[in-house]
Amino acid sequence: MTQEHVVEPREALNAQVLDMHRAITSLIGKLEMLDTQNQRFEACTDPELKLVMGYQRDATRKHVAMLLEWVRRRDPKLDKEMKEALFKAGPIAAQYHYGD
Repeated sequence: MTQEHVVEPREALNAQVLDMHRAITSLIGKLEMLDTQNQRFEACTDPELKLVMGYQRDATRKHVAMLLEWVRRRDPKLDKEMKEALFKAGPIAAQYHYGD
């Protein structure tokens, strides 16, 4: 999924939907980058290079957090779900009562 790939005609989408698409595609890219950077960090054997790669990975984590926060602030339903799901103790799935 790239920023250029939308499933509906662009002229049928408003600016808010297109901005959300941009943010989500950027978030996807940053998450993929974080995965790659984490793998490279773990596999790296040179201590100095590993330190540099760790800083790079941490910067990507900040970018992920900023994008996620931007999306959350603009999607009230996602905001509600995140507030109910995040930063809770105990088993993750136990918070949800499917079928209730």
